[in-house]
Amino acid sequence: MPKIIIKNNNLEDQENNFFSIKNNTIILKKSEEYVIEYIACQKIELEIKVAPKVLAKLFIISTDNNLEVKNHYLLDKNSELILFKFYYNYSTKEVTTVDLNGTQAFFSSGFSSISRGNEEYHIIVNHNAKSVTSKIINKCIGLDKSSIILDINSNLEKGNIDCTMDQTSRILTLGEVNATIIPNMFIDENSVEAKHGSVIGGFQEDEIFYLMSRGIPYEEARNLLIKGFIFSNLVVDMEKRAQILSIIQNIRGE
Repeated sequence: MPKIIIKNNNLEDQENNFFSIKNNTIILKKSEEYVIEYIACQKIELEIKVAPKVLAKLFIISTDNNLEVKNHYLLDKNSELILFKFYYNYSTKEVTTVDLNGTQAFFSSGFSSISRGNEEYHIIVNHNAKSVTSKIINKCIGLDKSSIILDINSNLEKGNIDCTMDQTSRILTLGEVNATIIPNMFIDENSVEAKHGSVIGGFQEDEIFYLMSRGIPYEEARNLLIKGFIFSNLVVDMEKRAQILSIIQNIRGE
């Protein structure tokens, strides 16, 4: 699994059979599973391109950073990007722009985060060709006294027919959380399949009650539900799964 480490805001140029990096532009050249990890970073600005006819699966992880991100994803004809992200930062401000520039381009994003500070996410998906697809799923947990803004914008201009766009966002609140979801779809074409859903709130009482009725203590029941919530939106290897599980086990002390 090719791995790209960005440490102290620095991304070194490199070239191999799987990807190339030059001037903070990453080109994913082969159908493969990739990992990008932000370590001790404050500011990230990347351009990530998927080569034509490539199916790339990319996992991005960031923990314990005060992070400002501005990433731009570009997909051409018959290229596919399946993106998974997990964040556990002190604070995050992120702008994600996706340009689906070629027919049959496909983009999906599964994003899970645990917020303990101020988090702000702006997602812009531009459907710039016919028969392109986007699927955005956000699942964020807000710990007590945190703030989360999810601003999702899907754009489709007239003439780009037979496109599909899907937005689903949920913010799970654990305490007093300032939570906002803004689901926007700007569509100037009739030949489109579009849907979105947004939910803000805590666990349902019957979810906790069911587990406790099986002899599971409250804290353990809550953590089981958190695990299910986070991992239902991610596909990760065993190493990263263990890292995320360790974070979940410790959030009770936040």
